[in-house]
Amino acid sequence: MTEFTQGLYDARELAMERMQYEAQVDRATGVVGAEVFEWSHGAWDSHVLEFFAVGTAVLPINMAEPPPTPELVMSVDS
Repeated sequence: MTEFTQGLYDARELAMERMQYEAQVDRATGVVGAEVFEWSHGAWDSHVLEFFAVGTAVLPINMAEPPPTPELVMSVDS
């Protein structure tokens, strides 16, 4: 059981490393909202799992001017 458990840990870590690598290729400064999903498809044996890592890469932007000041566009009064 030790080898199976270690294999699951390694596969999950590999999925996260691939997500991090893709963010680095895009020159992101970080990843937010990261989630790791795992499941077994019906056609696979019960001991075969898939790990899927999803996140949003955060990239710096260079702005020539500051963003506009937020304005009230709808009254909250009745």
